[in-house]
Amino acid sequence: MKPFTVAAGLETGTLTGDESYYCGGYLHVGDNDIGCHLRSGHGTESTMDAIANSCNVALMEMAEKIGIDNFIRYQHIFGFGEYTGIDLPAEASTASLLYTTDTMTPVDLATNAFGQNFNVTMTQLAAGFSSLINGGYYYEPHVVKQIQDENGNVIETKNPVLLRKTVSTETSELVKTYLQAVMQYGTGKRAQVEGYDIGAKTGTAQKLPRKDGKYLLSYIGYAPQENPEVVIYVVIDEANVDAQDNSSLVLELAKNIMSEAFPYLGITTMEETGGESQTQQSGQSFEDTEYSDYDQDYTDDYSNEDGSYVDENYKPDLDSWATSSNID
Repeated sequence: MKPFTVAAGLETGTLTGDESYYCGGYLHVGDNDIGCHLRSGHGTESTMDAIANSCNVALMEMAEKIGIDNFIRYQHIFGFGEYTGIDLPAEASTASLLYTTDTMTPVDLATNAFGQNFNVTMTQLAAGFSSLINGGYYYEPHVVKQIQDENGNVIETKNPVLLRKTVSTETSELVKTYLQAVMQYGTGKRAQVEGYDIGAKTGTAQKLPRKDGKYLLSYIGYAPQENPEVVIYVVIDEANVDAQDNSSLVLELAKNIMSEAFPYLGITTMEETGGESQTQQSGQSFEDTEYSDYDQDYTDDYSNEDGSYVDENYKPDLDSWATSSNID
């Protein structure tokens, strides 16, 4: 979720991308000391470093500048809490999985900023992420591109439906450099696939109740860096191991999938675009550090734990939505 927070800041003008942050391992918010996953702290870091090393403290400071109103507005612009209109039956209603401007506190804003304490669906996240890396264009997601009969004749084509613009091209390009840094020196480095220029973001979310030690590991990436052709989203929900917060589990799985899928799909290689990544990002790597709970003593007041909300009577008015100019 961290790239979305940064993008919201860039779009609202509350962030420029030139800021620097100091992570001492935690940030005091309200009555809570909310920790970074690196308890010793990342030290001084740029916005790019904060994304590459997945620094909670920097993201909390960003969110404080963004503010509750802007943060929630951009959650909905990115499609969180909204129907996607995907061509599958009984899409879940997820509005109640997010805070509102009336219910979000400064502590909620801080934890939401780095991806804790709220839920989204995989479809919502994949669709929103795609808009972050394609220049800001949010398209209606589809399961298939074409439907053919038994003779191979095309009987229906699912043409792309542009629903709205989420971010500017400039913001999209800047966020992509941060995601590239994740793979070059950050938390995603171990998922790198030789020959491909990949951008990505990793995630380690602690599930409720936190005392149970249950985690959801995730990796969302794309290739190539310029003009992305594919997005891959891998989630491991409660890995069948003692230490469920081991990010190497999802990195290894994502790497294996990309190693097989990219050649099969014909994804553009670095050799085809000049032999190496067009931009080499640099920064201090913390990739081998151990994940720690952000605050073992923090008590959640979030009440929607299972995400099981379905509105069987919902029928999206996609034509109206696609032509609307109001993205608020």
